[in-house]
Amino acid sequence: MAFDQMNIRDMLCDMYDVRNKLKLLKVDGESHRAIHELKDNDGTIFTLGDCCDNVIDQLEQELTNRGEEIWRYIE
Repeated sequence: MAFDQMNIRDMLCDMYDVRNKLKLLKVDGESHRAIHELKDNDGTIFTLGDCCDNVIDQLEQELTNRGEEIWRYIE
């Protein structure tokens, strides 16, 4: 399915849910949250939260380009 045929709003809702869940999850009972974990073990400085934010930003930009309103969850 081409990107222009996908439901961007559904994808955004899913990404908001994923990001919010990562904010709640603790890593191995430690005090920090999963959202702050590095995205891989290849020496990256980017976190899971950074990845979620990037995808959300790109999807919101696509909605803006289409002239559609962005619905945001209250966090």
